[in-house]
Amino acid sequence: MHTWIEINGENLRHNVRVFAGIVGKERLAPVLKSNAYGHGLRETWEALKSENPGWIAVNYVSEGKDLRSFGFTGRILVVGPFLTDEMAEAARHKLELFVGHSEGISAWLASKTKPELHIEFDTGMSRQGFHPEDAFSLAEKLLADKKLIRGVCMHFANVEDVTEHEYARVQLNRFDVAVKAFTGRGFDVITHSASSASTLILDESRFDLARVGISIYGFWPSQATKISYKQLHGDVIDLKPVLSWRAKITSLNDVAQGRYVGYGCTFKARHAMRVAVVPVGYFEGYPRIASGTQAYVLIHGERCPVVGRVCMNMMMVDVTDISAKTAVGAVVTLIGRDGQEYVSASDVASWSETIHYELVTRLNPAIERRLT
Repeated sequence: MHTWIEINGENLRHNVRVFAGIVGKERLAPVLKSNAYGHGLRETWEALKSENPGWIAVNYVSEGKDLRSFGFTGRILVVGPFLTDEMAEAARHKLELFVGHSEGISAWLASKTKPELHIEFDTGMSRQGFHPEDAFSLAEKLLADKKLIRGVCMHFANVEDVTEHEYARVQLNRFDVAVKAFTGRGFDVITHSASSASTLILDESRFDLARVGISIYGFWPSQATKISYKQLHGDVIDLKPVLSWRAKITSLNDVAQGRYVGYGCTFKARHAMRVAVVPVGYFEGYPRIASGTQAYVLIHGERCPVVGRVCMNMMMVDVTDISAKTAVGAVVTLIGRDGQEYVSASDVASWSETIHYELVTRLNPAIERRLT
C-alpha cells in the first residue's frame, strides 16, 4: 500500500503512566480490543510491554490468544461476547471471561474445562449482563465453583456524553446489590466498572480495576468528559495522540475551470486547479461521508482541501496553492502533524458525522502500522 499508520510508542507509554498515576499501576487494565482501537494489536503490545502491565483487556478470545503468542504473561480479561465452544481454548490460554447470560453460565457449569469468570451485571445499559436482583440466586448456583469466579463487573451507559452523572450513580447503587450478593457468600472477587471516562471523572467507579481504552491512545472520550474533568480539577491532564496516518501522492492532474472532479459530478472547478490523487479511500478507512465537507489533509505543512467524493481507494485534494513545491511521492498527512499544522482523528470524525472511536477502529487492519 502507498499508505501507512505511525504509532508513537512514547506517547502511548506516557498516557499509560498518566492513568497508572491516577489508579495505581496494579489496578490499570489497558484495553487493546478491536485491533487496539485500530492502532494495531502487535504494535501496541510492543510499545506497551516495557511498562509491564499486570492486566490487558481485549474483546475476543482470539485477541487474547494473540497476546499470549506475543509473549504477554499477565492477566487477560475478555470483555466481549464469546461462544460456548471457545471456553476450553480460553482456559488453555488462561483468559478470564466476562459472562452475563444464563446460557453462558449453564454451558460453563457443564464444561469439563472451565476458564475463570467475571460475572457481568446489567445495571442500566440493557446490553449484556445479569439483572442485579438475580445476583443472590446466581451466587448460590456458583458456590461450588466460587474459586473460579474472579470478578463482578458492570459497564456504564452514560458517563462520557453528559456533565451530570446521576444516572451513573444509579447504576453504581444497583451494582452494589450484586457485589454484596457475592461477597456476602464468601466469594473472593474483584469489582470493576470504570472505563476511560469514568476513571477520569467518577472516583467512586474505580474499585479494584480500571479498564481504560480510548484515552491510552491519547483521546479524551468526549468534550463533555474534558469539561467535567476541568470542573473537578481546574485543569486537564496531558494526553498525547498516538496515531498518525500518512500516504504519498500517486498522481497530479491539471483541471480546467468548469470541469468536474470525482463521482457524481459533485465538485466543479471554479478556476483552473491542480489536483493530487491520494491512494486512500473508504476501503482504507477514510469515510466517504467526509466528501464535500470542510475536510482537508496536510501536504508540506499546508492545508489542502478534499474535493469531489472520496472513492473506494482514492481521494482527490486541491494542491493548487502549493503546486510549485509538490510532486508525485510527496507525503500526505491524513491524521497527525505536519509542520505547524495538525489534523486530529476527532477532526476527521467530525467531518464524517461520527466519533473518533469509530474512525480509528475502522482503519483497515491491512494498512502497515509502523512503531516509531
